[in-house]
Amino acid sequence: MFNLAEVLTLIIGSLLALVFIDGVRRSLRSRASSLKVDLIDAEESAKSDFEQEWLDGYDEGGNFEIPEEQIINEIIEEIEKPDIDQNFDALHQLLIVNLSSHQENVFTYDSISSVLNNYSFLFDDRGYFVVTDEDGSLLFNILNGRNPGTFLEGVSTSDIAFVFDPLSVINPVEVFDLMCEVSQTISESCDSNLLDKNRNMLTKQMLVHMRQEAQEFQRQKLAVVS
Repeated sequence: MFNLAEVLTLIIGSLLALVFIDGVRRSLRSRASSLKVDLIDAEESAKSDFEQEWLDGYDEGGNFEIPEEQIINEIIEEIEKPDIDQNFDALHQLLIVNLSSHQENVFTYDSISSVLNNYSFLFDDRGYFVVTDEDGSLLFNILNGRNPGTFLEGVSTSDIAFVFDPLSVINPVEVFDLMCEVSQTISESCDSNLLDKNRNMLTKQMLVHMRQEAQEFQRQKLAVVS
């Protein structure tokens, strides 16, 4: 026969055991619930990221649009650069002027080439214009700023980009001035707006700043060569 102390001990031990078992059960249930939530969140996040990335690539008309910067970078990567010191190469950057029109089909091969007849230029087989010097050396490029990025097969566009790599010429300031002259001429001929590389209205102050960049680049280049 158990005495009172033994009975109380058994009761307390049983209660503690029940509490422990209940705690383990709750812990397992909470862990399973957390794992399920994590899986759902991961699936929803992946779906959301994919949808956003997909939608970001479409214009309002439902056409897949290649960003202008990507088009420019892909073409510029193919331009050969002279062998020059690595530290100097790190300083270089592209100088870009955009032209944009509210009309969809303003810029075509014919409309651009008719203006460029007063300058030395060629039409690259890859579908963009190359303004050259009298010896046929590259000065700057004129690209289609929208998909597919070229003027092949009668493609027309509302946006073009003038892209000048100061590293590719001996006299960056003179070439920059020529690019401004050509872009202004085409702008007036095709009734379009001059924009900077961020597609904001191109002001006189911004032009002065870009020209100063070309001057600084030319100064750095002469310093390296000397």
